[in-house]
Amino acid sequence: ETAPAPLRDLQVTSNKQKISDSIVEPEDKEKSLNEKFDPLDSLTAKKRGSKRNALLKWCQVKTENYANIDITNFSSSWSDGLALCALLHTYLPDKVPYDSLSPSEHEHNFQVAFTTAESVGIPTILDIHDVAHNERPDWQKVIAYVKEIYKHFES
Repeated sequence: ETAPAPLRDLQVTSNKQKISDSIVEPEDKEKSLNEKFDPLDSLTAKKRGSKRNALLKWCQVKTENYANIDITNFSSSWSDGLALCALLHTYLPDKVPYDSLSPSEHEHNFQVAFTTAESVGIPTILDIHDVAHNERPDWQKVIAYVKEIYKHFES
């Protein structure tokens, strides 16, 4: 009896390599997946451009209707804490009293943002004193924190 045409050309080969040699341990696999998957990749594809610019545009769109917010960078635009509060308010309006916040109360604004973010599992990776008392916070640290917010709510 002859095998159907698609199977006739199929050859069975034996693989002498141990199966255990090709198994990836779970923690290695998780690390590997995390290295390959960056939630900003899909955002970059939508916005076309660098990840930083795509994330900046996302922040601008999310906060466009908020008073006292003009996000043009990842440093001075975030120095009073209001941009973080506005961004979090878009997802957690019951936890961020945005209308009662003041642009002059930097430390209070950051405390509101950090407490709110922590309440949903976003770790605080910024130092409140570094950002609240600095007109130009470290842009790389701000990006890292905003990326955590993006990952939590958008991926």
